Amino acid sequence: MKHHYYWAFIIFLSIQTISAQKIQTIDSLNAILVQNSSLKTDSLIIIFENNLKDAQKIDYKKGIGEAYKNIATIYGYEANGEKRVEYNLKAIRVFEENDLKPQAANLYGEMGYGMKRDNMEKAQYYMNKGLKIAEAGNYKEVLDRTYNNYGVLKEMQGQLDSALYFYKKGLAIVENRNYTEGLPYSYSNLAGVYSQLGNYKLSREYFYKAKSIREEIKDRKGIAENYTQIGEVYLTEGKPKTAISFFKKSLPIARNEDYRFLMQYTYQQISEAFKRLNQTDSALYYFERYSVFKDSINSLETSKKIAALEVEYDTEQKENQILQQRAEIIEKDLQVRRKNLYIYGSLGFAFLLGLLGYLVYSRQKLKNDQLKKESELQVALAKIETQNRLEEQRLRISQDLHDNIGSQLTFIISSLDSLKFKLQNKDHKVTDKLTEISLFTAMTINELRDTIWAMNKNVITAEDLQTRISNFIGRAQNSKDSIQFNFEYENAGIPEFVFTSVEGVTIYRIIQEAVNNAVKYAGAKKIAISLLTGQKSSFKVEITDDGNGFDLNNYDSGFGISNMKKRANDINALLEIKSTQDSGTSIFLQSKV
Repeated sequence: MKHHYYWAFIIFLSIQTISAQKIQTIDSLNAILVQNSSLKTDSLIIIFENNLKDAQKIDYKKGIGEAYKNIATIYGYEANGEKRVEYNLKAIRVFEENDLKPQAANLYGEMGYGMKRDNMEKAQYYMNKGLKIAEAGNYKEVLDRTYNNYGVLKEMQGQLDSALYFYKKGLAIVENRNYTEGLPYSYSNLAGVYSQLGNYKLSREYFYKAKSIREEIKDRKGIAENYTQIGEVYLTEGKPKTAISFFKKSLPIARNEDYRFLMQYTYQQISEAFKRLNQTDSALYYFERYSVFKDSINSLETSKKIAALEVEYDTEQKENQILQQRAEIIEKDLQVRRKNLYIYGSLGFAFLLGLLGYLVYSRQKLKNDQLKKESELQVALAKIETQNRLEEQRLRISQDLHDNIGSQLTFIISSLDSLKFKLQNKDHKVTDKLTEISLFTAMTINELRDTIWAMNKNVITAEDLQTRISNFIGRAQNSKDSIQFNFEYENAGIPEFVFTSVEGVTIYRIIQEAVNNAVKYAGAKKIAISLLTGQKSSFKVEITDDGNGFDLNNYDSGFGISNMKKRANDINALLEIKSTQDSGTSIFLQSKV
């Protein structure tokens, strides 16, 4: 018996030694600074994904969270906002569930910084959350970076004094810690503010100090950023030729590092510099390069997918809290059973065997119950996965519409504007026609966005429809300021009234058709739209104008009345039109319920 215990002890020590060595390797790989690495981003992703698998095999929580965080950082450089948020949320989940507060504080700050261009409100929310945890624990290694990043948010909002305050707080901690890798961030941030304050010489001095350190530590991405930043200072100072030379130094480095956001921004700055030099061909060339990057990076669906991931994360946190409470109840139950075991142990070996048998039975029963629950959970997850796949298919279709057709239409508008610029003062008929085509293309883009808006929703709330109609009326008012528009919405029934996606978009299209007819053909001075929602999904829409009106028995098919009637019939609604010549027109649309 003692011999068996000896070998068990030896095996235990061997396992512990191997685990310690694996943990050390995992930590070493996770400590690689993504910004300073000479490896390509796709190579780094493979390294960290393998490191993640190794950490998962030994259930090393800190290693799992850090690997998730590093993968998110790499996706950020690739401009994949959806993947960046997905992996950051996975890392946060691991850190919070295992009480890894410094790591959680740092990542909240990084998430806020990463969202600064997409959603400033969310960025400040996550940044403040990280600061609160870091300041409570006095985590210096987190505070220096978070103060600097928070200064960036203030700078983007034009709060330069606040930005300087946070940058200097961050720099003081970096210098106190003698943290070389952190100095370039602080220097670059201070330089940016000084440039905005008009102190260009001091701004460049700080940028050059940052670049010098980044060259020493071989931070290629940071060097590319500094070249672009120095170019910005010269451009702001009114020296576009010098600025272009620095922008062009940045581009090959950013391209080699696959730093897409920086490439997009630098193309935009070069275009602006050539525009100031009145070199329109070069300006247009670089603006088109910028537009290609912008359309590929800032897709319409990215922000929606990020918001969906955040909702998923919040929901899962609540579910985890419930599971944790259940686990605590089970743990307390096991503790009670162990105490009973110790009390009755003195009654004798026979009683102990009986009690052990009871525990084996109880645990087996508990295991069977858990297996049953896991089976039910798998069925539920399968249903959710099916729904998610359908949703992903719909999102993919709408994204393809936006990325392909939307970007092509945008390029057409840009090309038409360029032709107008070249033909100005030459042929007014041609430029007028180009303007007409450009406006039609812009209207087509709006129609495309409306279609994508409808595709992305299973239901459309009355509030969503109200907002969409208001935006449309606002655009109509801007184009025809001589016409007085009025829109009223009243909910006389269900508090949170919803339409199906087909009903919502059909009602919106009929209102569009009616308003466009009143503007184009009726010569109306006043147009009024009202929307009323009631009980049992009932609704009523009324569009009236004081225009010329027309004879219902002899009307022009170009007014689109047959099209409106078909739309109403598609959603099982009634459409009634009242109009006489010189007395205006009223259109009534209501549900049959």
